Amino acid sequence: MAEAADQPAVAAGSEEPFLESSGGVIYRQKNGQIQVAVVQTQRGAWVLPKGAVEPGEAPKDAAVREVLEETGIVGEVVDDLGEIRYEVRPDLWTGFVPKVVHQYLLRSTGGSIRPDPAEHVEARWVAMQDAVRMLHHVNERTIMLRAEDLLSRQSPENVGA
Repeated sequence: MAEAADQPAVAAGSEEPFLESSGGVIYRQKNGQIQVAVVQTQRGAWVLPKGAVEPGEAPKDAAVREVLEETGIVGEVVDDLGEIRYEVRPDLWTGFVPKVVHQYLLRSTGGSIRPDPAEHVEARWVAMQDAVRMLHHVNERTIMLRAEDLLSRQSPENVGA
């Protein structure tokens, strides 16, 4: 889902509007190597797949849905990688609004990688170490390093088990 269409939500017990997205690091093992899916924006930046949390949708469910929409890969959430918080300007007439992006580690369970042509020009599997270098946003590199740390401490098929 295009994030430009995000509408500010209001947190329970708060009057401050915010934008909420969800996504993360989806991985697979191939030839003994851990690979992760990354997508390239229309502007050429490599990013992690993510998108808006729909009203009434749990962030974990949104992560699974958005990863599928943006990469064609079906995944299951195996761990929570934390949140990224920053401010965005949804349009020219609105001031800056806080945004939270829930990040999860997902194990690939199927599908074929392909980009969502409405949002990205390319989607590909890359070695996890390459993804850390490719990612445009520093905060996403930090999330990737968390995922790498989790996967290095146990066998990838046992993460979240």
